Amino acid sequence: MMAPVLIVGGGLTGLVAAERLENAGTPAVVLEREAAPGGACRSLEADGYIFDYTGHLLHVARAETEAYLAELGVWDRLAVHERRAAVVIGGRVTPYPVQINTHGLAPEVRRDCLLGFVRAWARDGGEEPADFRAWVLDRFGEGLAHHFFFPYNSKLYRAAPEELSLDWVGRYVPKPKLEEVVDGALGLHDGAVGYNATFRYPRRGGIRMLPDAVARRVDNLQLEREVVRIHLGESWVELAGGERLEWRRLLSTISLPALMDCIVDELPDDVAGARSALRWVRVLNLALGVEGAAPSDEHWLYFPDPELPFYRVGFPSNHGELAPTGHHTVSVELSLDPDDGDVEELAGAAEKALVDIDLLDPAAVRVRRVTVLDPAYVVFDHQRREAVALLRAFLRRHGVMLAGRWAEWKYSAMEDAILDGTAAARRLVAPQ
Repeated sequence: MMAPVLIVGGGLTGLVAAERLENAGTPAVVLEREAAPGGACRSLEADGYIFDYTGHLLHVARAETEAYLAELGVWDRLAVHERRAAVVIGGRVTPYPVQINTHGLAPEVRRDCLLGFVRAWARDGGEEPADFRAWVLDRFGEGLAHHFFFPYNSKLYRAAPEELSLDWVGRYVPKPKLEEVVDGALGLHDGAVGYNATFRYPRRGGIRMLPDAVARRVDNLQLEREVVRIHLGESWVELAGGERLEWRRLLSTISLPALMDCIVDELPDDVAGARSALRWVRVLNLALGVEGAAPSDEHWLYFPDPELPFYRVGFPSNHGELAPTGHHTVSVELSLDPDDGDVEELAGAAEKALVDIDLLDPAAVRVRRVTVLDPAYVVFDHQRREAVALLRAFLRRHGVMLAGRWAEWKYSAMEDAILDGTAAARRLVAPQ
């Protein structure tokens, strides 16, 4: 079989690309290894509870995204929420982002953060920082660095702050004005900031509603079809059952290291080296269905404390109909290295920690599910940019296009996945 366009990966980016291609009259075949479409943007159901594969909230900033969601019949099924998120430091809870909300912290912590920011602000205009550690100190000062930015990001990325580049920070880490920091220390700040200050989420059914809506418009979506080998020189892929499919154009939306590991052609040394340079973390997601009201009104909480195993705990039923009446859901996220050990043991430690900080009554747990996203977050170290550019150029020479968060080895959200899929489809139908 020869596919004009073969798409590897039926996550949101791959589905949108296929739907847009078919809409333009170009047939595409989508190969997805799982039994359901959506990739990480999926939900599972158990005993009346619905659990997403970690937190998936939709932040829509572009009119074309809104128009596309309306075309899918999805837009009016999304509720708008004002973010309720908080940071827990030293047992104290204060609203997120912490840099403009230190008023909830212990007085000595608040003083550290305020003085550190003022000193950083006073020396503004010095040498440009070269890594995340220097950037945080330059932008926020020692107090916020010590109490939040360093421990939180070290926990999330499993890397020291100086190992991280600045390629990811601009959009996702808002820099406040001096007046906002002072107001935040005094409890005078009012109003959410940041790219996720508001978000949309399905009123019911979980986030799977979005990829399911796209998948219904894709004619040739093939589930449980895992690509295990790719021959670039001969333009074929081999599936887990041994079947081979040929392609004229290949669009990959699976993770970049997974794609490279499927290639059977002999790789040049620099390409093999670039593949080896890619770093990432996995995320263990402990999902709990619990009887009774949620212990917090927040949508999610951040935990920089290195003594606690998780970096974020969410209560998804606070923003969607995801639990039976009188019950709630909990989503716990732990960052893991690719070779970290026993998943059940780690999940058990996380559950115990929830009990210890009064966020869980173990007797009230009715459903427990553990999943692992691999990869989950790209580690933006100092080798990433050059390695990704080299791999993209190599794959482009062999007729392979990359699209989406993991294929392009970047950090992005669901709106970006929709836009990436749309852009990939446009490139694929453009005159060669």
